[in-house]
Amino acid sequence: MAEVDFGSHDLFASPAGITGAPHFIPSVEFARIVSEAVLIIVVLVLIALEILFQLLVLKFSLPIFEHRPPIGAELYPPVPDAEQVTIVTKDGLALAGSLLAARGDSPRGVILFCHELDSNRWSALSYCEGLLAAGFHVLTFDFRNQGDSQSFPGYQALHWPSVLEVEDALAAATFISNRPDLAPLPLGVFGVSRGGGVALAAAAECDAVQRVASDGAYCCNEMLLHFTNRWGRLYFPDRLLRLLPRWHVQISLWLIRRASELRRGFKYANVERALSQLRHKRVLMISGERDTYAFPESTRNLHARTGQDDSTVWIVPAAKHNMARQSDPLEYDRRLVEFFSTPAPGSTGPCSADSQGKSSVGPVSNDTAPNVAAGGKSGSFPVNGNGRPALVGNRTSLFSSDR
Repeated sequence: MAEVDFGSHDLFASPAGITGAPHFIPSVEFARIVSEAVLIIVVLVLIALEILFQLLVLKFSLPIFEHRPPIGAELYPPVPDAEQVTIVTKDGLALAGSLLAARGDSPRGVILFCHELDSNRWSALSYCEGLLAAGFHVLTFDFRNQGDSQSFPGYQALHWPSVLEVEDALAAATFISNRPDLAPLPLGVFGVSRGGGVALAAAAECDAVQRVASDGAYCCNEMLLHFTNRWGRLYFPDRLLRLLPRWHVQISLWLIRRASELRRGFKYANVERALSQLRHKRVLMISGERDTYAFPESTRNLHARTGQDDSTVWIVPAAKHNMARQSDPLEYDRRLVEFFSTPAPGSTGPCSADSQGKSSVGPVSNDTAPNVAAGGKSGSFPVNGNGRPALVGNRTSLFSSDR
């Protein structure tokens, strides 16, 4: 058998006619390429797992986020002698409104009231009795798709405040600015529960508003983070939740909110951002000590965004959601009257709801203020035994188990 002569061949030489580097791959170069390939594969796998995780989060959490809680808010009877007004929004809807006149000949200001979800404009009497007695006009209105106001086609109001409700409040503020008898008066905004978030957001966009107060206000991001930490383990392993950094959870919550906005065709009100824009306006925030919905910690966190001291945060002992005035009506009225009575160096000007009207703000006199803390109030409105106006239907209160 013929012998093969390897001696005359270079096994690692370039092929015939090709000059340059040897065609073999050095071990260091090969290791680098393999490492990069492995890294790319790992990154792609992690991205795929992240996408899968976020899809699972959306699948389970989006229906919960959009689920309308079983709310049975209280409905109130109309006041026959209230002035009925119509407020037109910038998208052409007619909102039913009522002007509750101050008790006295010298009004000290006008308060725009934003009611809670599934209630009506007459609920203002339940919260603003002290303000009316102290000489403040109160303009209250029904949000779109609620009460006697027109409905926006295809829209269903949720417990989360949206930009549509904020537009309603801005239209009401514009109405005040265009009324010759109301425009010269100091303007404040007061809202309850979801209406509290709307009031805060609207006040940030309306230069005419000097002060804003809320009772039981909440917002999407703060509430989502709280209840995710509290109830997330019902849907995801506790070990997994502990491993997730806070920023990752916040991204997931942002995706839930954004997906809901895209699906429903409107945006939710950014109450957190609004609060950071209220640094030059006084903000009073009220919450019940036993409120497990707009919980006290959330109220403090939200108020801190204004950069103001906590002297205008009031956590009402033993009170549940929207029940602060029932728990301590005299102190509730006293704080509201004192808050809206103190002169504030607010700027004047129209709101952002396409208005030509402007407000001119003058000083507030304390001479006409009744002693609300001593029980000074008028009895011109029908009330029941707990000091609230008589109810229609007296249904179960909002989240009654939490109140």
